Amino acid sequence: MTKPRLPALLLALGLLAACQPVQPPSPSTEQPAPAALLQAALQLAAAEQNLAPNLLRVLSVEPVQWPDTALGCPQPGMLYAAVITPGYRIVLAGPDTTYTVHTDSDPEGTKIFCVQE
Repeated sequence: MTKPRLPALLLALGLLAACQPVQPPSPSTEQPAPAALLQAALQLAAAEQNLAPNLLRVLSVEPVQWPDTALGCPQPGMLYAAVITPGYRIVLAGPDTTYTVHTDSDPEGTKIFCVQE
């Protein structure tokens, strides 16, 4: 009689395990943007606009799940991988306007400069 109990016990344990709540992994975008990433965004915007980096200040940093590797700024004629890409939208204040830098989540990774009027 012990053999019929073993499959029933295994089935019961399997069902109990399936009923346990599953914690989704915390997306990397919920973490604050690394200081190196913010510094790289400031340097990129300063270089693109021919400004001294000290003339720019960070207004906001928003975690974003970009729909593809274009990071929200597709360029005509370019192809992009259609994968969810975690990153940030960093808004910077300059002397006369605001600038937006779109990034992935890697401080050494992709940064795309976008001017926001």
